[in-house]
Amino acid sequence: MKSSRFATDPERRFVLYVPQLESLLREAEGPPGLIDALTRGREPVALDPESPQSELVAGRPLPAAALTRLLDRPGEAAGAWLRADPIGLVPDLAAVWLQADDRFERGDWSRALVELLADEGLRLELTEGGRGYLPLDTTPETRFAPPWALAGRSLEHALPEGPGARRWQRLLNETQVVLHQHRKTAADGAAIPGSLWFWGGGSLPDLSEVAPRVRGLVAADPVLVGLAEWLGLPRRRFGAEVEPAAGLLVEWPARFEDSAGANLERLETFLRQAWRQLRMGRIRQLELAGIETVRRFSVRDAWRFWR
Repeated sequence: MKSSRFATDPERRFVLYVPQLESLLREAEGPPGLIDALTRGREPVALDPESPQSELVAGRPLPAAALTRLLDRPGEAAGAWLRADPIGLVPDLAAVWLQADDRFERGDWSRALVELLADEGLRLELTEGGRGYLPLDTTPETRFAPPWALAGRSLEHALPEGPGARRWQRLLNETQVVLHQHRKTAADGAAIPGSLWFWGGGSLPDLSEVAPRVRGLVAADPVLVGLAEWLGLPRRRFGAEVEPAAGLLVEWPARFEDSAGANLERLETFLRQAWRQLRMGRIRQLELAGIETVRRFSVRDAWRFWR
């Protein structure tokens, strides 16, 4: 019983969160020995597709829009929110592809979107960080694809689904029409988005209902930063001095200029430190997570599973 209790104690858990883990494993010719052994030896558990970060930190899905709103407008974050972010669209002969990581300077196009949504009874607010918000009366039942799920997906395969989806699909179409008209008359080189993207809707529960699974974060993801702010957890950014430690969630950043294999080799060096601490009992539970799944290991696994 004692070992089981420690295995779920936030003070003794270490979570290594690698948002690009699944894509790195798919792209690499073969991961290094420890990562290969761990990812082959333990079946992954699926994370909530809309709230993987909050599942790792709080053990339950939480709305990303309400969490990032805490960063952008701390004094105006109560209630239900929906993200409405400008995104890029890249059409070709086969489909229209989504680019969620583009950044756009506000101009006439943003004022036109505010007016369009105002006609729907919606108040669009675009913040300095490039994030857009719509305040809502209630949490939408519609399912929206978050930006981390858009890579390699065409527009038609990422549209809102479920109750109320038709309204949001229509608004997506209407924002695209408005933005297309602005691109036609804009000066050459003007960065105008292709659409608004709706996602992350909902309101936060009472703070007393949430028990953090860790005691601190090393992270830069705005959703994780918002979680740290809301839960009152200490947070810092990843750097050379960061080491695995019980009670931490560490967001490990891949280098986009490096190959998948090179990134996995760097990751294994960091992961070996955590694995050694797990074998010594300094960490009682190790979680290796991507944006889609998580694998969990106990001290017993550290001795039985891989040596």
